[in-house]
Amino acid sequence: MEDVKQILLREIDTLNREEQRDNRPRFSFNFLKSHPGLWASMYVCYALTVALIFTTEFLGWPAFWGATFFVLLMSGLMLLDVNPRYRFEDIDTLDLRVCYNGEWYYVRTLSDKAIQDILASSQVPDNVKQGIQKLLQLKGEVDFYDVYHLTWGQKRASAV
Repeated sequence: MEDVKQILLREIDTLNREEQRDNRPRFSFNFLKSHPGLWASMYVCYALTVALIFTTEFLGWPAFWGATFFVLLMSGLMLLDVNPRYRFEDIDTLDLRVCYNGEWYYVRTLSDKAIQDILASSQVPDNVKQGIQKLLQLKGEVDFYDVYHLTWGQKRASAV
C-alpha cells in the first residue's frame, strides 16, 4: 500500500510542478477574459456611485476617494490568479478547499507510467491490480480517486 501512496504522491508533485500549482498569486488577465460583463458592471456601478456622491450635499471628496480606492483595490485583486496545490490529504475530503479547487481527484487521470508502476509493483495487492484493469477496460482511464478507493476504501486520506 505504501508503494501506491508513493506513486500517487509522485504524480501529484508532477501535476503541481507542471501546472505551477504553488499557492502563489500571479498577475493574470484570466478573470477579465472570462468575466468581462462583471468587470464592466463594476465600473458602471462605480460611475453611478460617483454621480450619487456629487449630487448629494452630505457626500463629497472623502466618499469619492474611498469609492475610488475600493474599486481600484478590487480591480487589482481580480487580476490576481492563484493556482492551489493538489494534496494527497485532500482526496475524498469535503471542506472549503473543494469550493476553490474542485474535486480534482475525480477528474484528473493518472499517467500511463503511474498505472504501469502500480500494476508492476509486487507490494500492491492483486485485488487492487484487478480493479485497475477492470476500470481501464470499462472507462479507459483511471483517476486518483479510483486508485485511492480501491486501495484504502473508506479510510480518510489524512489517516493513510
